[in-house]
Amino acid sequence: MAVIRLIRPEDVDAVRAIEAAGFGAWHREAKGREKDLPLRTRANILSLVERDPEGCFVAERDGRVVGFVLSRTWGSVGWFGTFAVLPEHQGQGIGKQLVAASVDYLKRDPDRVIGLETMPESAYNLGFYLKQGFESRFLVLQLTRSVEEALDQGPSLVRWSGLDPTGRNRRLAELQALTNRIRRGLDYSKEVLVTHRHNLGETLFLLDGDRVVGACVVTLIGKREGEEADQAAVDILVLDPHHTSAAALAHLLAAAQALACEQDKGRLLVPVNARHTWAVQQLLVLGFRVERARVCMVLAGTDDGPAADSLVNLSFWAG
Repeated sequence: MAVIRLIRPEDVDAVRAIEAAGFGAWHREAKGREKDLPLRTRANILSLVERDPEGCFVAERDGRVVGFVLSRTWGSVGWFGTFAVLPEHQGQGIGKQLVAASVDYLKRDPDRVIGLETMPESAYNLGFYLKQGFESRFLVLQLTRSVEEALDQGPSLVRWSGLDPTGRNRRLAELQALTNRIRRGLDYSKEVLVTHRHNLGETLFLLDGDRVVGACVVTLIGKREGEEADQAAVDILVLDPHHTSAAALAHLLAAAQALACEQDKGRLLVPVNARHTWAVQQLLVLGFRVERARVCMVLAGTDDGPAADSLVNLSFWAG
């Protein structure tokens, strides 16, 4: 058995090495990739830990860090994303210990939906998580389209970077009220704050009159060392259920594309939970195409089971 403890600042480089070794082995086997996977940047790992420091753990064996798991909470939704064990230490129960530590942390809120995303082409991952009590729910489609020109954002869009402290507090409160109408207790505030604090990208707010009715958090930098990201990625895109329309979604996506264009990105990537069938169809109409998919899994008993709806609540459950 390994010793499981909270991650410390001095563990960051070990975590980066473990992540590259663990995922590099998968890339070589599944994708035929010959080169070593570049390390995640220190800023990437530090920003992930900062979101939920009490839910981020490492596994130690003989004084050496050999595995880690990073948890994240969005109020009433929680999940663990980046998770890896050194290849030579796999199959020894360390992964189960790390998952258990994360789940225990996430269960501190008894009403929280607990989930994860994994790669559908990895039969081992799917089987491992099923054995830990998770059930498959839906696919998270990753759709992309090329960014050819900056589109007019219009007067109803504001950027987080352009707000003063009073304005930021107001817009965060409005965003919290919006997401609470989608799922009671859902809160994306940390994503907005950490994205800004670590210069990862920008948050866009869609207004109706002078009230937030939609928001989009866009990442503009790569996650790995030496990676010049050609694409911007939408981490979260959400619309108020009372203001959802094709025009509102198109407007917010146009603003994200304009931001990507400003930063000389060639593509924009958007995650779409496949259960939100209306949103999937709208993105296809707007010229987005499916590039790949992940499986969203939920710990049995923490949600109401499979469902279909027309909500726009698009996000990654992955690190």
